[in-house]
Amino acid sequence: MKYIEKYWKWVVGVILSIAVLYLVIYLATPKPKMSELDKYKIEQIDKNIEQLKKLQQNLNDSLSVYNKKIEEIDYKISNIKVERKEVNNYYTQKKEEIKNADKRQIDSLLRKRYNF
Repeated sequence: MKYIEKYWKWVVGVILSIAVLYLVIYLATPKPKMSELDKYKIEQIDKNIEQLKKLQQNLNDSLSVYNKKIEEIDYKISNIKVERKEVNNYYTQKKEEIKNADKRQIDSLLRKRYNF
């Protein structure tokens, strides 16, 4: 406490000196100023960015619709492949039946098939 009472003027002087030095540096430093042209350019860039975001969203929506259609077509194709295999199996069986059939069975098969 004796030191503070003895040197309080020095402590206050140092604090005030630092405060004055900070104030001088703060006032002497130029503040960045933006011209009206720069502000206008930034606004235009922001508008363009917003337009691009909207366009990107529209493209994403279109892509999702196309992907759904592609999935539907793929599903139909896979169903057609399954049906084709079933038809091939059916006709393969009929082919084997005809190979092993006699004339009467073939005649009967053709009458059923072509209604004559």
